[in-house]
Amino acid sequence: MATQTLAQAKLLINNEIVRGVAEDFISVNPIYDILPFTGYDGQGLIVNRELTLGPTEIAAVGATITSTAKTASTFTQKVFKATKLIGDAEMDGLVQAQSASAGVDQTALEISLKAKSLGRLFQTGMAQGTGNAPQMNSFHSLCDATQYTTAATTQVLSFELLDELLDLVLAKDGEVDFIMMAARTIRSYKVLLRSLGGTPADWVVTLPGGRTTISYEQIPIFRNDYLSVAETANGAALTGAALTSVWAGCFDDGSSKIGVAGVHPASVPAGIMVENVGAQEVKDVTIWRIKQYANFALFNRKGLARLTSISN
Repeated sequence: MATQTLAQAKLLINNEIVRGVAEDFISVNPIYDILPFTGYDGQGLIVNRELTLGPTEIAAVGATITSTAKTASTFTQKVFKATKLIGDAEMDGLVQAQSASAGVDQTALEISLKAKSLGRLFQTGMAQGTGNAPQMNSFHSLCDATQYTTAATTQVLSFELLDELLDLVLAKDGEVDFIMMAARTIRSYKVLLRSLGGTPADWVVTLPGGRTTISYEQIPIFRNDYLSVAETANGAALTGAALTSVWAGCFDDGSSKIGVAGVHPASVPAGIMVENVGAQEVKDVTIWRIKQYANFALFNRKGLARLTSISN
């Protein structure tokens, strides 16, 4: 008599399914966790920036003040406003009923994954947005041309280049809050550290929430997987070559005059919102809308700087 086969046995035995879904779409970007958000009233947030300073002069006793020294200062305005990130989660009534009978809330799962997709879209926009409405503003689109390090066709990361980058961040009287790199550039930075004999203990800092990261001059270095590693020379375009940039800057302190922040209408939360749209008219389908009204802002041109053309 032949023994029972595994092929027949599996018809009678169910495999155990682990509850929930193991995350497979993962991109590291801890700077997103501590990015400040600022609410605004009306159609947008207007920031007045210095353009020119009214000239002054040195004069002798009794001298007449020249017309040049009477010239007024000038200003320029930058407007920041939210854009719309949105998507729908749709669930058939029968699918939801059958999954619920097995202890699985399929609707909740779809909403959570759609919200995750929306969060990833915001982070992609922060790194690569064109700034042309309705696209998001980004580090790439907001960094002023005067805040780039010395132009180069291609260059290898070095401590000297990092020093030049930090020298450009002046919005907080030279204090720098963050350095940001792609993962491959962090590996290159670690090579520099190993050439010193390893990572000194005081070159490791603790972020809010307890996570630790390497640093440079006690400035935390954030890995950002959303940064382009296909840039052209001097950051002219985000695609077309094999270069990347290193960024340094300040977080805004709530004054809307210092550094980078997220912006959103004051009437809505900064985070993701879920809205029950209801049932479709011609289908047994319920629609849930997931959305966020927000954008990325740089309030001070001296609050962000860019080291371009990094090849390693």
